[in-house]
Amino acid sequence: MKKTLALLSASLFIYINVLAQKNNLQNTSNALRYNELDKAKKAIDLAAEHEETKNMSKMWYLRGKTYIAINDNKDKFKSLDADAAEKAYISFLNCIKTDKDNVYSGEVNSLFTTSVLRVYDKGIESFNNKEFDKAMHNFNIIFDAFPYDKNKMLLKNGIAPDSLTYDLYTVAKKIDQVKAKEYLQKLIDVKYKKPSIYLDMSRLMLEEKDTAKALSYIEAGRGLFDDNTALITAELDIYIAQKRTDVLLEKLAKAIEVAPDNEILYLIQGTIYEKKNETAKAEQAYKKAIELKPDFFEANYNLGALYNRRGEEWKKKVDNLPINQLNKATEYETKRDTEFKNALPYLEKAHELNAADGTVVKSLLYIYRITGDNDKYNKLKAEKAPK
Repeated sequence: MKKTLALLSASLFIYINVLAQKNNLQNTSNALRYNELDKAKKAIDLAAEHEETKNMSKMWYLRGKTYIAINDNKDKFKSLDADAAEKAYISFLNCIKTDKDNVYSGEVNSLFTTSVLRVYDKGIESFNNKEFDKAMHNFNIIFDAFPYDKNKMLLKNGIAPDSLTYDLYTVAKKIDQVKAKEYLQKLIDVKYKKPSIYLDMSRLMLEEKDTAKALSYIEAGRGLFDDNTALITAELDIYIAQKRTDVLLEKLAKAIEVAPDNEILYLIQGTIYEKKNETAKAEQAYKKAIELKPDFFEANYNLGALYNRRGEEWKKKVDNLPINQLNKATEYETKRDTEFKNALPYLEKAHELNAADGTVVKSLLYIYRITGDNDKYNKLKAEKAPK
């Protein structure tokens, strides 16, 4: 009799305990209905720890709803949990995994996407706060979400594995160059559409004194972004450092024979000649590029800048004339003004093509002031003045 009573007592205890945990789920649901997030959190945390409910899809669903509400509540409950976004994301992810009968699939898919976006936002926030380890953690855990993003909602919201890898690279280069290099290589392997990854990898190779690899990464980037001026300049700098500009000019001459109407080739040619201080040849190359493509910003800017530098050189000669050579002042001033005036149409065209470029604006203002064109100076100054 005593044994039977003991068994009944144990069974009753288990029943009451299970009922209590299920009541915690109901309590969570009720608290959420009235936005009592502190009560909801307390109830769902108990349910999440208990053997009877911790693996239930309903528990994960309610836990996700509780923590996403805490994360999104910016006033009364914001201090309840600093990691609410991550806990909501993990909960919705587990709900999807355990919900074999798709009881919650309709609502959870949307909430799941929202929770991933919140974790991503936390990553950005951590990065901006210089909490780089936290940012790395937030970005890394999102990778688990992609297999469950059936409707590609993350992609539609601008989050993809490749872009996330780029974010991780951006963080890693602040704290871990080895890891940064790994992320860069992953991006290069998938031909991620950012020219800067090739520039960055090339710089890392140069820091390691591996010029050949540095050049190979630049050339790989040029193969995808043949008109990117930063890549062009980086390639030129390496060849110049190696004193191999003649090799590059030979390559260009052969390329021009094959594609004489490719304006990019003439831009590169002009840039090389300019770096070799062969400005007459550079001038002709830039002009050819503009002839082929009149709205070519880089060629217009480079040619305008070339004339501007020439004008500046004559200006310095005028300013530094010794007393016994003042008879040359008029000649030098004429050459100075000619070069500045030659620069204007090309810089003005560049400004027309890209009004936001501050370097072009600065050059134009300088020339207008030097040449005494007050009307154009005042007009451009007024355009660029803070509103």
